[in-house]
Amino acid sequence: MADNSVVRYMNLQDFDHSAWNFLTGRAMMGRDTDLRWIQVSWGSRTTKAFLDLELNGPGGHAELLGLYFPTGRQHIDHQTLQIHNAPNCFSDLLFNGALKDRAHNVYMGIIKVLPNAQKTDAFQRNGNLILDGTARADSIPGLEIEADDVRCTHAATAAQVEDEYVFYLMARGLTRPQAERMIVQGFFQKVLDRVPVESVQHKLERVIERKIGG
Repeated sequence: MADNSVVRYMNLQDFDHSAWNFLTGRAMMGRDTDLRWIQVSWGSRTTKAFLDLELNGPGGHAELLGLYFPTGRQHIDHQTLQIHNAPNCFSDLLFNGALKDRAHNVYMGIIKVLPNAQKTDAFQRNGNLILDGTARADSIPGLEIEADDVRCTHAATAAQVEDEYVFYLMARGLTRPQAERMIVQGFFQKVLDRVPVESVQHKLERVIERKIGG
């Protein structure tokens, strides 16, 4: 990305469940650039995606967002790298996914801050909502920090739909399937709200509804 440029980019993958998908993506960012990159992994039998951000100029601002919802025997694997190679840069990664049936998700991410990247502000979060006891999510977040004036955090969660929330919604007139659907949709909303095109938001919401029901 050239200095002072602004990019909004989405990769939406919805291949047939017999496909094997291998993806490499890299953004190399100059001074005062602004990137929002959204990776959506709905389809394929197996997906292996390598996604790298390199902030090479001061003042860069990057958001790397991900959605996934494997079902059946799907295997989704994302590996991300946030490289801070310049001072006063910001990066925010948020990957949220739900899993059903015997699906398996793997997330591995690293924030790497090089010695000259002082005043770095970097975040990395991966959330997994397990909808069936046979689904599995593995998260491996990591930090490699070589500068001493930075703020970097990472977090990973895997949880099932809590009965307390379901009962709360059912007490207000919803059926159990309606309550569970609302909880799953709310889990994805933190990413959906950052999709810059409203029509695309609605398309993603319809796919989520289909996967919840199917």
